[in-house]
Amino acid sequence: MAATETPVDLYIATYPDPDAARGDWETLKQLAKDDLIKVDGLILVSRSSDGKIHVDDDFHETAKGAKWGAVGGAVVGLIFPPALLASAAVGAGIGAGAGALVSHAQKQEIKADVEETLPVNSSGIVAIFEEQWADDIDKALANAGNVTKEEVDRDSADQVKAAAS
Repeated sequence: MAATETPVDLYIATYPDPDAARGDWETLKQLAKDDLIKVDGLILVSRSSDGKIHVDDDFHETAKGAKWGAVGGAVVGLIFPPALLASAAVGAGIGAGAGALVSHAQKQEIKADVEETLPVNSSGIVAIFEEQWADDIDKALANAGNVTKEEVDRDSADQVKAAAS
């Protein structure tokens, strides 16, 4: 299978307990740092009592990390309704091709999933990665209350990475 044909997954893991989210977040970052998994975008988010989405942390601890953080920001900008984002700057780096990550119908579905699965006063992890890492990422998200999983188009994911770099 050619690299361009590898399926790409978008996960949104939600947690009622921010400490549990932070624990799984640290596990994922360590797996990526140790090159046991590869992620294209990885961010930790929370939804405050006013319903706004906040980016609490993005994975930016290696040379590739700045790009991952930008990809994560682009993904957040694509899937969360702008009215829910605490900072307009979050999705600001989205390039012209980035909107193709998911179809409009998929975006609406994901937004509905996010609003349903990331309730007020909860935390979440958003990850985008090649499907081959799904089992490892599923294990790392052991404390999640719920994990929403979407498959996204590889070419579109590459466009998002290119737009963010």
